Amino acid sequence: MTRILAFTSSLLGMLAAGSLLVLPAQASAPDWAVLDRLIDSHQEPDEPGISVAVSVGGKLVYERWAGRADLEHAVAIGADTRFHIGSTSKQFTAFAIMLLAEQGKLSLDQDVRDFIPELEARPTPVTIRHLLNHTSGLREENGLLLLTGQTQASPVNADQALDLFFRQRGGNFIAGDRQEYSNTGFQLLAEVTARVSGQPFAEFMQTRVFGPLGMTQSFVFTDSSRIIVNIAASYDPAGAGFAKAHLLSTTYGSTGIVSHPRDLLLWAQALNSGEIGGADVSGAVAAMAARSTLPGGRRLIATNGQEYRNFRGLDTWSHGGSTGGFRSFLLRVTDEQPDKQVAIAVIGNRSDFLKAAFAFDVAEIVLADRLEAEEITEFVPETGEQLDRYIGDYRLFAGVVFSLRREGDALTFATFGEEGTPLPQIGKGVFMLNPSRDLRLEFHGFAQGPSGAESATEMRWQVSEDGYIPAPRVAMLPIPQTPLNTDELIGTYYSDTLQQTLILYPQDGQLWLRTGDAKHVPFARYQPDTFRPEGETGVQRLVFTRDGGGSVKGLLVSAPVANDIEYRRIGGSNAGRQ
Repeated sequence: MTRILAFTSSLLGMLAAGSLLVLPAQASAPDWAVLDRLIDSHQEPDEPGISVAVSVGGKLVYERWAGRADLEHAVAIGADTRFHIGSTSKQFTAFAIMLLAEQGKLSLDQDVRDFIPELEARPTPVTIRHLLNHTSGLREENGLLLLTGQTQASPVNADQALDLFFRQRGGNFIAGDRQEYSNTGFQLLAEVTARVSGQPFAEFMQTRVFGPLGMTQSFVFTDSSRIIVNIAASYDPAGAGFAKAHLLSTTYGSTGIVSHPRDLLLWAQALNSGEIGGADVSGAVAAMAARSTLPGGRRLIATNGQEYRNFRGLDTWSHGGSTGGFRSFLLRVTDEQPDKQVAIAVIGNRSDFLKAAFAFDVAEIVLADRLEAEEITEFVPETGEQLDRYIGDYRLFAGVVFSLRREGDALTFATFGEEGTPLPQIGKGVFMLNPSRDLRLEFHGFAQGPSGAESATEMRWQVSEDGYIPAPRVAMLPIPQTPLNTDELIGTYYSDTLQQTLILYPQDGQLWLRTGDAKHVPFARYQPDTFRPEGETGVQRLVFTRDGGGSVKGLLVSAPVANDIEYRRIGGSNAGRQ
């Protein structure tokens, strides 16, 4: 971590002075000693740690680990320590679908309801391809679970999550309109795999992938009571130490695989070679690499459980995972020459591990003689009215609106309506928000507004090499200044699709929410009839709905990537804090 922070700080300093040109090293074998030092310095021996493995041409050439698998029992990470890999599991699920498609058992453009008729029929059908490309518009699994008071630390199984999906009505957007990361889609793909193949998903993966590849350390986690040999515990930073990040959820398809860096390299080689256990799977592998576009022609980076990037002249496929305190990243460098194909697998058991940035740091060492020169073009930091094309409000999620304003020659960042923090500019249209996490804001889609001035239409919340979350520009109304009439808002509200009750009550002139898990959170109005939380809760936005006479009849409740779930008012203003 120290190396990453120092590099970021140094980079910002050099950019302020003008330009930076990073030249590739002379052609030579990788300097493994440099990689040793990177890993050894990255983790303290008495803290949670990481495990790294590298292959070249399908052969294991490097393996190392550091830190502890279990703090409570002082167990070090070792050669056979296993980890949950989180969303790195998605590419395995996509591959299962591609195998079935290659066998003619399904088409990627079929309506998912052909296989799972319990889902709501929608005017624009959700296809298998929509699920693979995160373009389904279905509400996000984790957001829905948060609204019911459940997290990854809750014993939620796949059947419970599926039942929640089946009860949904409506969604975030029309299928195919845009891309929005979705765990829901990949859990549904796992269910499609099971129904079409006639095998439970875990069994399918074992017989078709893990077994033939010799991935002896890997399996799909479906039973939270199962005793797993040599598995690391997961941790969150807490004060001066760490706290356990419990993981009891057994949903799968979007996550759910337990594995090891060496096993992930076997999988990477299968994708590079098109062969599993002597069987030709090149057709399914080719389908995995097919990229899609949105209606406007924008090419998708994330597709089929992987993301494509050109990394300093090299074609790469990658994906990361985060579940509990586990962090994983698998990076493949493809090449027509098999002996030049490289795979890097990194896994850790601490939630502050910047796995993507670390994996690409490893790649810079391993591929030093093959990387093109990286030139950061010179730019003159924008000042004054030049910054005006970035100012405005951008919605990251429902109820999460970021305000960009200008104070003199500085662009400032704030949650809507609050005091702003100056942002250092590190490139044209690029600003650093948090160097320690490599969080950047990038502005795109410039267009002329009614006044004729050019303005950005989208802000991207760039999270290191993990990718970005798009935040479109939104038109916000001034914060209402009229006194809040809590009497017309308070009451009991019920959601048929979540089978859950919310109670709103007044306290000190403010609106408070009581959820089914006994949490009490104050809410603040920031648009007409629209509120956001001022405390920790899964509810990100409340929008009151009214009848023709202006009386409140219900709520539209949003959680992260799960928008506008209908709640109807079933009790009046006598509902209070109990």
